[in-house]
Amino acid sequence: MALEAIARLEKLVDQLLTERIELQERNQELTAECERLMQDRSRVCDELDKLLGKLEHLEGKSQ
Repeated sequence: MALEAIARLEKLVDQLLTERIELQERNQELTAECERLMQDRSRVCDELDKLLGKLEHLEGKSQ
């Protein structure tokens, strides 16, 4: 009976370790995706700032 319980516990521990590894890998993927999105957002903000600067410059010339 005790050997059976130990075997079940070992199986559960192996399963939990496998799930932990999968979750860590998924977390790394999500972190990488988040970083890419942040870079994209920064790039878009920079482009918008440039466009706004150009618009303000054009408005200044037309007045």
